[in-house]
Amino acid sequence: MEIQKTKEKRKYSVPAVENAFTILKLLSRKSFRESTVTEIANALDLSPATCYRILQSLEDLSIVRYLEEKKRYTLGPYLVVLGERAKEHLDYLSIIMPYLEKLTKETGMTSMLINKISEEQVAITAKVEASNFGVSVSIGRHFSITDGSYGMCFLAYMDQIDRKYHLKHYKGKLFTQEEIDKLEVELEKLRNDGFNISYYEGNLKGICGVAAPIFTSQNKVEMSISMVGLTAQYDNEELLMKGRLLKEAADEISSKIRI
Repeated sequence: MEIQKTKEKRKYSVPAVENAFTILKLLSRKSFRESTVTEIANALDLSPATCYRILQSLEDLSIVRYLEEKKRYTLGPYLVVLGERAKEHLDYLSIIMPYLEKLTKETGMTSMLINKISEEQVAITAKVEASNFGVSVSIGRHFSITDGSYGMCFLAYMDQIDRKYHLKHYKGKLFTQEEIDKLEVELEKLRNDGFNISYYEGNLKGICGVAAPIFTSQNKVEMSISMVGLTAQYDNEELLMKGRLLKEAADEISSKIRI
């Protein structure tokens, strides 16, 4: 039987607001950083007229910028102001950043804070990159909630029906029941160990990752901390040690920010 999501969409919605935010998210992607009205409309399945009206309003607010010589739109300067204000209001960042710095210093791996930004996506919201042969990452980069060790942290504490929904609809791929059963065993191990190890982090060959969940309430995970590095640099025992270190940091952070 087809799995149905249990969480209903909120009763009230404002299409213009939702479309505007979707446009901003699209422009934040590297491949769409400078886009025409037609490219944006086609990518989001919007009418060109609707797309143009929204872009005009966002341009008036300096939230997007129109490049006259290229006839393309890009993100606007006022988003920098909003981003800085948001960072000031997110108190937990001041708690978490010292842990990321310490983890990178002690392990030589790039450390990141991953936030859940929608029912299906997560994004990098803070990072400390390793200086020697480390992996470079970008703030704001989006991933599917089913990707990598960081995604496992969210899946492990998700409602089982919702979790199966995500797997059944992951980028059009249908996971077999055998694959889902195997994943459930790995998620149970994560809940017991407090961390997860991936040797193919974010579906990137040669990149390994370790991640641990951060709890904002008793059993609610909206963030995870992750470390990534080159697979060739670490054996399994080294990654297990780093996983335990990461779990200690995640537990301490959870105790400080838990509501």
